Amino acid sequence: PKSGDEGKDKAKPAAASGIDWDGLIERTVKLEVPGGGYGSLLANEQGLFFLAGDGQGPAQLRFYSLEAREAKKVADRIGAYALSADGKKLLLQQGQDYYIADAKAETQLGDKLPLDQMELRIDPPTEWAQMFRDGWRILRDWFYDAGMHGNDWEAVYSRYAALLPHVGSRTDLDYLFGEIAGEMNAGHIYVNRGDEPAIERKTGGLLGAEFSRDESGYFRFDKVFQGITGMAVYRAPLDQPGSRVKAGEYLIAVDGVDARSVRNPYQLLENKADRLVDLLVNDRPTPSGARKLRVTTLSSEQDLRYLDWIESRRAEVDRLSGGRIGYVHLPNTAIEGNRELVRQLWPQINKDALIIDDRYNGGGFIPDRMIETLARKPLNYWSRRGLQPQATPFISHPGPKVMLINGLSSSGGDALPYYFRKLGLGKLIGTRTWGGLIGISGNPGLADGGQLLASTFRFLDTDNRWAVENEGVAPDIEVIDYPHLIGAGQDPSLEKAVEVLLEELAQQPPREVIAPPAPSDFR
Repeated sequence: PKSGDEGKDKAKPAAASGIDWDGLIERTVKLEVPGGGYGSLLANEQGLFFLAGDGQGPAQLRFYSLEAREAKKVADRIGAYALSADGKKLLLQQGQDYYIADAKAETQLGDKLPLDQMELRIDPPTEWAQMFRDGWRILRDWFYDAGMHGNDWEAVYSRYAALLPHVGSRTDLDYLFGEIAGEMNAGHIYVNRGDEPAIERKTGGLLGAEFSRDESGYFRFDKVFQGITGMAVYRAPLDQPGSRVKAGEYLIAVDGVDARSVRNPYQLLENKADRLVDLLVNDRPTPSGARKLRVTTLSSEQDLRYLDWIESRRAEVDRLSGGRIGYVHLPNTAIEGNRELVRQLWPQINKDALIIDDRYNGGGFIPDRMIETLARKPLNYWSRRGLQPQATPFISHPGPKVMLINGLSSSGGDALPYYFRKLGLGKLIGTRTWGGLIGISGNPGLADGGQLLASTFRFLDTDNRWAVENEGVAPDIEVIDYPHLIGAGQDPSLEKAVEVLLEELAQQPPREVIAPPAPSDFR
């Protein structure tokens, strides 16, 4: 090119896009779609893509056309998707398979991508060093305190980076992450494994029962766990209509294999988790007269055993209080805990007093809605002919309450008793809680899919003081549930709670709600 021609053919930079904030809300356009569970919204020039589902599994990908003003299906069973930068192509995930398709409604997926033919050459020590640096940076940039709890963060890097030449596996790298996380003296910093060999497991089936060997060689059902009909989480294989088994009966065979041929009953259920199996069961240790049952096994009995524990605690409270005191256990402050609060509280709302058991609460969400439910008081009553007056709100309890806590009441399980005390709902009984009111809200991951999650926010009380984190919530009445007492069938905290509530009820008996005679003189 001639002198002076430089830059003639260079494209002028595009003008930067700006957002006109004035009147932004007034320019909102409503998209006419029916109510539903929607997420993962992405857009191109023609319209918007979004996933529609219940949040419990694969969803349907839909496309809303800005021209036609309607939404149509793109593809079913989509776990995740991405839109190309030019908005013309989609990358779709169905199960473990991936597809590339045109970005439009009712698109054709075509053949799945041959991922088994894709190879990536990695130098592990180099990648480990990179991820170590990235993990250190994630904590530096995402931890709630820019001062890093007083740590010289450059010095922390130098101290542990010196060990990188000795890292011989991905597990070793996670160990280093654990060490630098420990320098923070803070909870809720998680190290999640990355690219490590997956172990193939053969999960045995479970029947929701405990067995012992009979002298005949068959297995006796010593205990059969009860479930709740209609609740999948509490499905009990041997407590189904038409397939009920009682303690004291005998397991004769599984899928035609005689129970006497094995040392323990679980050998008969190897690799049969969540599968249909045929059982022979009898009330006597003999095949003669045995009945055949077809049941679906479990992969875990944890939920059934938890339910059994709840019901045993409730029965003990009933026994000790003469039926006057209700009992609610909250396993966490996430989905399960909110479900259990409603499920257990509703049928006990008319008890004179309540024990809220926060022991072993694994946390989850901030339990503001849970504590609002527990704090409700009747605002008024409604009188109906022939019925007791009913309160508004219906789920509200005016009587005395206590909350049980221990060292495994954690995170949201720390917050719940803190709020319980702050609102003056009753005494806390047990031992100091875990002390973990600092939390995560997400941060970038590592190159191989692993994570070092930083705690991004911390509990601050209404007097501008740090509280609960690293100290827990102390009880009003300390009671230690010693293992030897629990093993002997006692529950010291529970027993103390009943004692305290009965004393409170004696001092302030429940007020009976009685409607006066209806008005009759309207002169």
